[in-house]
Amino acid sequence: MARKINIVSIVLLSISVAACSTTHTLDKRVTEENYKDVTLDTSLQFEEPLRFWASEKPEFLYNENTQRTPIKVEGDTLNILALSGGSSNGAYGAGVLMGLSDTGQLKDYSVVTGISAGALIAPFVFAGGDEIARLEEVILGINDKDVLGKKNFLNTVFKDAFTNGNNFIEFIAKAYPEEMIDKIAEQHRNGRRLFIGSTHFDSGELMVWNLGAIANSDLPNRVDLVHKVLASSASIPGVFPPQFFNVRDQETVLEEMHVDGGLAAQVFYNPSNFDYKLVSESLNLTNPPQLDVIRNGFLKSPYKQVNDKGVALLTKSVSGLTVMQTRGDMYRMKYLSSDKGLEMQFTYLDQDFSEAKQSKDLFDLEYMKAIYQYGYDKAVTGGLWDTELPL
Repeated sequence: MARKINIVSIVLLSISVAACSTTHTLDKRVTEENYKDVTLDTSLQFEEPLRFWASEKPEFLYNENTQRTPIKVEGDTLNILALSGGSSNGAYGAGVLMGLSDTGQLKDYSVVTGISAGALIAPFVFAGGDEIARLEEVILGINDKDVLGKKNFLNTVFKDAFTNGNNFIEFIAKAYPEEMIDKIAEQHRNGRRLFIGSTHFDSGELMVWNLGAIANSDLPNRVDLVHKVLASSASIPGVFPPQFFNVRDQETVLEEMHVDGGLAAQVFYNPSNFDYKLVSESLNLTNPPQLDVIRNGFLKSPYKQVNDKGVALLTKSVSGLTVMQTRGDMYRMKYLSSDKGLEMQFTYLDQDFSEAKQSKDLFDLEYMKAIYQYGYDKAVTGGLWDTELPL
């Protein structure tokens, strides 16, 4: 008996030692004193910041002295699209956008924002053209085998996630090749802006990445940086490992740890309550700015009986908290858009969608196909947009 206990102790000790072998040690991490002051580890200068805190006003979008903006608009309305998180429910947003595209209803959005699942969708809308046609293939091509790879649930306890993240990065690199990133850069030069949110994990704050500016930069690692930003925004803690970014505090190179943007916000459109009406007025547009929000999921928790088991209770609790967080984000956006003179409308998975997962897969293909078709049909047949949140 003692011998068995010793063997178990040795195994557990070995696992613990392996877990402590990470190269991302805390002595390399930014601190509470300097995390707001560090910059990306590059000596290049840029016309616009490649990233900024969601609590910081994006002054580069509007110059109060000259009353000018780098944003350009086709037509008489500044159109803004905000895409929320939602994991596999991201298939809903993909279906909506493909339905709008196929019926000629897809707007020319000057500003596109995305978090988590929304971050993976946003580049296709932003790049436009032939890239929109790839959206269905890419989103419905997400599956556990190809994205998660080999799983080890013990690693969730002893390491950073139950996958090593390699398959996810490979998926990102394949789905967003350099040719697509060049198109994102072109759209940035044409006066459009693509913002992606990730969570700076140590502070819990939302970081906004100016992805078009990164794509349009002279950074030698611009392609890899775009991939890492997208991966960080969608890296569900415990499922995918966090993404680390090299930053500089004067002459010292440190690391930042970023994870799923949904931890800080489920959806966003105006960092630091930025007033897009100023942009609209500087362009002499006749219509108020239009904000379209695609919520990749429900806005009201569906009634569902669960067994009194730990995993089931935890899953239901997290799902409920996510819905309430989203409702809070939506109410805030609704108030601010009204206060700033924007027209806001949104779409989401309604209670009439009753399909359920048929497997335990995180990305259940048949379930995602059903969600995709539901979104597609809503876009094609009408009745897509709402202006009042469900009670």
